[in-house]
Amino acid sequence: MNFRKLMLAGGALAAIVGAPAQASIVDNPQFRVLGLVIVWGADDAGAAPIVSDFVINSAVGAGDADLIAGDVNAVVTGTLNPTAASVGGATSIVDGAGTVLQSSTGVLDATDSFSAFNLDAGTDIAVDGLEQSSSFYVASNTAFNINAVATPTTEDGFTLADVGYSLSVTQAGDDGLAFGSAAQLPGGASVLDVDGREIGGVDTSINTLAAMTGAAPVFVGAQRTAGTVGSIAEQSVRFDATYTLGGATGYDLSQGSGEVEANVVYTVFVP
Repeated sequence: MNFRKLMLAGGALAAIVGAPAQASIVDNPQFRVLGLVIVWGADDAGAAPIVSDFVINSAVGAGDADLIAGDVNAVVTGTLNPTAASVGGATSIVDGAGTVLQSSTGVLDATDSFSAFNLDAGTDIAVDGLEQSSSFYVASNTAFNINAVATPTTEDGFTLADVGYSLSVTQAGDDGLAFGSAAQLPGGASVLDVDGREIGGVDTSINTLAAMTGAAPVFVGAQRTAGTVGSIAEQSVRFDATYTLGGATGYDLSQGSGEVEANVVYTVFVP
């Protein structure tokens, strides 16, 4: 036996046995949450509250997709009633102090009657149904904008330029379903108009339906509505649209008679 060769072989074996084992472990955790905006109100059948728009920002830029077919229908502000229920309103005779002397029952028509009334320097006509306010609700995990386009369906004596428009945001409330307890104002810093309504993020230059062309958003968001942990309703804010025949000053006899009706389509999107 060649002892020298045996010793060398043994030394080589010891070197192999003594080398530490090595392994490479590759781990790759990934998380992705798309920007999303949830819009709710009523549906085409008038059921409310119901979510009818679920928009996700599926690509950078203009890559939004709505995962729910159909559209949200607005509700009468302060309620969950579909806007069709808001049509109507009394025509009243008011004195110079604004006190209502008498009113029609609903929309003034031939079934109504007035008593003779005294006239002073300020006696005037007030038409309650010539201001309508409607709302929809939004919850989001990202900033969003809102475009709006008004299309006339009836213009007879009045046009879209005769209909004043304003938009505001209500952070929290209870319209039959409590909302907003975990929400923040999506426009960022609070800005109030002369009536104390929240208009942060609202383009106040769009003040008639004729100016509502969709070329510029009626609302530009600065942050998500979800401020703290909560449910969809708790993280929602309410957008309130007010439409007034005659604009900010209301209707006057000098505007004549007629009828105007429009479809207003709001598009919520992630810019």
